[in-house]
Amino acid sequence: MKKESKKKFQVNDLEADWGGFLVDADAVAALPFFDRAAKATAHDDPDIVREAWDQRRTIVTSNGRDFLRYIQEFQNPPNNPSCKDLWGLLVIPNAQLARERGLESVRRGLSVLQREQLRWPGAALLNLYVRLTDTGQVEIRRFKRCPFCEHPERGVHIAKPWDTWYRSLPIVGGAP
Repeated sequence: MKKESKKKFQVNDLEADWGGFLVDADAVAALPFFDRAAKATAHDDPDIVREAWDQRRTIVTSNGRDFLRYIQEFQNPPNNPSCKDLWGLLVIPNAQLARERGLESVRRGLSVLQREQLRWPGAALLNLYVRLTDTGQVEIRRFKRCPFCEHPERGVHIAKPWDTWYRSLPIVGGAP
Protein backbone atom coordinates (compact mmCIF):
# COMPACT_ATOMS: atom_id res chain seq x y z
CA MET A 1 0.00 0.00 0.00
CA LYS A 2 1.37 3.39 -1.01
CA LYS A 3 1.74 6.07 1.64
CA GLU A 4 0.13 9.39 0.88
CA SER A 5 2.82 11.99 0.40
CA LYS A 6 2.57 15.56 1.60
CA LYS A 7 1.56 18.16 -0.92
CA LYS A 8 4.69 19.86 -2.11
CA PHE A 9 3.16 23.33 -1.75
CA GLN A 10 0.35 24.57 0.44
CA VAL A 11 -0.12 28.25 -0.36
CA ASN A 12 1.66 28.77 -3.71
CA ASP A 13 4.58 27.19 -5.55
CA LEU A 14 6.66 30.30 -4.75
CA GLU A 15 7.16 28.67 -1.31
CA ALA A 16 10.11 26.86 -2.92
CA ASP A 17 11.99 30.18 -2.92
CA TRP A 18 12.00 30.41 0.89
CA GLY A 19 15.54 30.40 2.32
CA GLY A 20 14.74 29.36 5.91
CA PHE A 21 15.15 31.40 9.09
CA LEU A 22 17.54 34.28 9.77
CA VAL A 23 18.20 34.47 13.51
CA ASP A 24 19.04 37.79 15.17
CA ALA A 25 21.82 37.80 17.83
CA ASP A 26 19.30 38.23 20.68
CA ALA A 27 17.54 34.98 19.66
CA VAL A 28 20.58 32.87 18.77
CA ALA A 29 19.51 30.20 21.30
CA ALA A 30 16.69 29.38 18.85
CA LEU A 31 19.09 28.18 16.11
CA PRO A 32 18.91 24.47 17.08
CA PHE A 33 15.09 24.49 16.97
CA PHE A 34 14.89 24.91 13.21
CA ASP A 35 16.34 22.79 10.42
CA ARG A 36 16.84 25.72 8.05
CA ALA A 37 18.26 28.47 10.25
CA ALA A 38 21.30 30.71 9.98
CA LYS A 39 22.63 33.44 12.25
CA ALA A 40 22.38 36.94 10.80
CA THR A 41 25.72 38.33 9.70
CA ALA A 42 24.44 41.93 9.82
CA HIS A 43 24.40 43.61 13.23
CA ASP A 44 22.01 46.54 12.88
CA ASP A 45 18.30 45.76 12.68
CA PRO A 46 17.71 47.61 9.37
CA ASP A 47 20.63 45.69 7.84
CA ILE A 48 19.21 42.39 9.12
CA VAL A 49 15.91 43.25 7.42
CA ARG A 50 17.80 43.76 4.16
CA GLU A 51 19.79 40.54 4.67
CA ALA A 52 16.54 38.61 5.24
CA TRP A 53 15.03 40.06 2.07
CA ASP A 54 18.15 39.28 0.02
CA GLN A 55 18.20 35.67 1.28
CA ARG A 56 14.39 35.17 1.34
CA ARG A 57 14.43 34.26 5.01
CA THR A 58 12.05 34.68 7.96
CA ILE A 59 13.56 36.86 10.72
CA VAL A 60 13.64 35.34 14.22
CA THR A 61 14.16 37.80 17.07
CA SER A 62 13.16 38.72 20.62
CA ASN A 63 13.18 42.38 19.61
CA GLY A 64 9.84 42.58 17.83
CA ARG A 65 9.01 46.24 18.28
CA ASP A 66 12.05 47.59 16.45
CA PHE A 67 11.86 44.97 13.70
CA LEU A 68 8.19 45.74 13.07
CA ARG A 69 9.10 49.35 12.40
CA TYR A 70 12.09 48.56 10.19
CA ILE A 71 10.19 45.93 8.20
CA GLN A 72 7.30 48.30 7.54
CA GLU A 73 9.70 51.05 6.44
CA PHE A 74 11.55 48.62 4.14
CA GLN A 75 8.41 47.12 2.59
CA ASN A 76 6.57 50.39 2.06
CA PRO A 77 9.01 53.02 0.78
CA PRO A 78 7.52 56.01 -1.03
CA ASN A 79 7.05 55.44 -4.79
CA ASN A 80 7.99 51.78 -4.46
CA PRO A 81 9.05 50.60 -7.96
CA SER A 82 9.15 46.85 -7.10
CA CYS A 83 8.06 44.26 -4.56
CA LYS A 84 9.89 44.54 -1.23
CA ASP A 85 7.73 42.09 0.74
CA LEU A 86 9.71 40.01 3.20
CA TRP A 87 9.22 36.42 4.29
CA GLY A 88 7.78 37.14 7.73
CA LEU A 89 8.85 37.79 11.29
CA LEU A 90 8.87 35.36 14.21
CA VAL A 91 9.16 37.05 17.61
CA ILE A 92 10.08 34.77 20.50
CA PRO A 93 10.15 35.44 24.27
CA ASN A 94 13.39 36.43 25.99
CA ALA A 95 12.92 33.95 28.85
CA GLN A 96 14.61 30.66 27.89
CA LEU A 97 11.94 28.33 29.34
CA ALA A 98 9.09 30.22 27.68
CA ARG A 99 11.09 30.36 24.46
CA GLU A 100 11.73 26.61 24.40
CA ARG A 101 8.09 25.76 25.16
CA GLY A 102 6.82 28.14 22.49
CA LEU A 103 9.35 27.14 19.86
CA GLU A 104 8.53 23.47 20.25
CA SER A 105 4.89 24.29 19.41
CA VAL A 106 5.84 25.99 16.12
CA ARG A 107 8.91 24.00 15.14
CA ARG A 108 7.33 22.52 11.99
CA GLY A 109 4.72 25.19 11.28
CA LEU A 110 1.60 26.89 12.58
CA SER A 111 -1.53 25.10 13.77
CA VAL A 112 -4.13 27.40 12.27
CA LEU A 113 -6.68 25.18 10.55
CA GLN A 114 -8.16 22.15 12.25
CA ARG A 115 -7.32 19.73 9.49
CA GLU A 116 -3.89 20.89 8.39
CA GLN A 117 -0.81 22.62 9.82
CA LEU A 118 0.60 25.53 7.80
CA ARG A 119 4.25 24.63 7.25
CA TRP A 120 6.87 27.38 7.48
CA PRO A 121 7.52 27.83 3.74
CA GLY A 122 3.82 28.66 3.26
CA ALA A 123 3.70 30.87 6.35
CA ALA A 124 6.82 32.69 5.14
CA LEU A 125 5.38 33.29 1.67
CA LEU A 126 2.35 34.89 3.35
CA ASN A 127 4.74 37.30 5.11
CA LEU A 128 3.22 36.74 8.56
CA TYR A 129 4.05 38.37 11.88
CA VAL A 130 4.07 35.52 14.40
CA ARG A 131 4.62 36.28 18.08
CA LEU A 132 5.09 33.65 20.77
CA THR A 133 3.95 35.00 24.12
CA ASP A 134 5.51 34.23 27.50
CA THR A 135 2.48 32.03 28.22
CA GLY A 136 3.00 29.92 25.10
CA GLN A 137 0.25 31.47 22.98
CA VAL A 138 0.82 32.09 19.29
CA GLU A 139 -0.40 35.43 17.94
CA ILE A 140 -0.56 35.83 14.17
CA ARG A 141 -1.05 38.95 12.06
CA ARG A 142 -0.13 39.72 8.48
CA PHE A 143 1.93 42.48 6.97
CA LYS A 144 0.21 44.60 4.33
CA ARG A 145 1.18 43.20 0.93
CA CYS A 146 2.67 45.38 -1.78
CA PRO A 147 0.52 46.37 -4.79
CA PHE A 148 2.48 43.92 -6.96
CA CYS A 149 1.59 40.93 -4.76
CA GLU A 150 -2.02 42.09 -4.31
CA HIS A 151 -2.67 42.63 -8.02
CA PRO A 152 -5.82 40.61 -8.86
CA GLU A 153 -4.39 39.12 -12.06
CA ARG A 154 -0.59 39.19 -11.79
CA GLY A 155 -0.24 39.05 -8.01
CA VAL A 156 0.50 36.13 -5.71
CA HIS A 157 -2.39 33.66 -5.84
CA ILE A 158 -3.07 32.07 -2.46
CA ALA A 159 -4.53 28.55 -2.62
CA LYS A 160 -7.65 27.52 -0.74
CA PRO A 161 -8.26 27.14 2.18
CA TRP A 162 -5.37 29.42 3.08
CA ASP A 163 -6.69 32.46 1.18
CA THR A 164 -9.79 32.86 3.36
CA TRP A 165 -7.82 32.30 6.56
CA TYR A 166 -5.08 34.73 5.47
CA ARG A 167 -7.49 37.53 4.58
CA SER A 168 -9.21 37.14 7.96
CA LEU A 169 -5.99 38.01 9.83
CA PRO A 170 -5.54 41.50 11.25
CA ILE A 171 -2.93 43.61 9.45
CA VAL A 172 0.14 44.74 11.41
CA GLY A 173 -0.36 48.38 12.32
CA GLY A 174 -4.02 48.22 11.32
CA ALA A 175 -7.09 48.02 13.50
CA PRO A 176 -7.23 44.79 15.55
